[in-house]
Amino acid sequence: MKIHENPNCKKIKGSHILEVSCAYCKCFIARYQKVGTSNFVKMYNDRIISGSIDFSLFHGAIFCPGCGERIATRYVTKIDKKEAYRLVPSAFHKKKVLV
Repeated sequence: MKIHENPNCKKIKGSHILEVSCAYCKCFIARYQKVGTSNFVKMYNDRIISGSIDFSLFHGAIFCPGCGERIATRYVTKIDKKEAYRLVPSAFHKKKVLV
């Protein structure tokens, strides 16, 4: 499986890195910079570091490359007007990565 670097990624101060994988087949989806301790419900496109999907192209939804299940749907946030992916609650697992 090829890992694609996200050219839109910006380094965020005070963030920790999460590794997101599919809940059905355990396939790697993305590495994400999470800020704060709140629930993980959306992924901003500029915080995704790398992934098995090419995030330089804006997809309508994120599907698992292994099994084809839908992981997230793209939308624009109301407050920030930023591109983000709303995660399906039972479709993914996250793991904190120690750097």
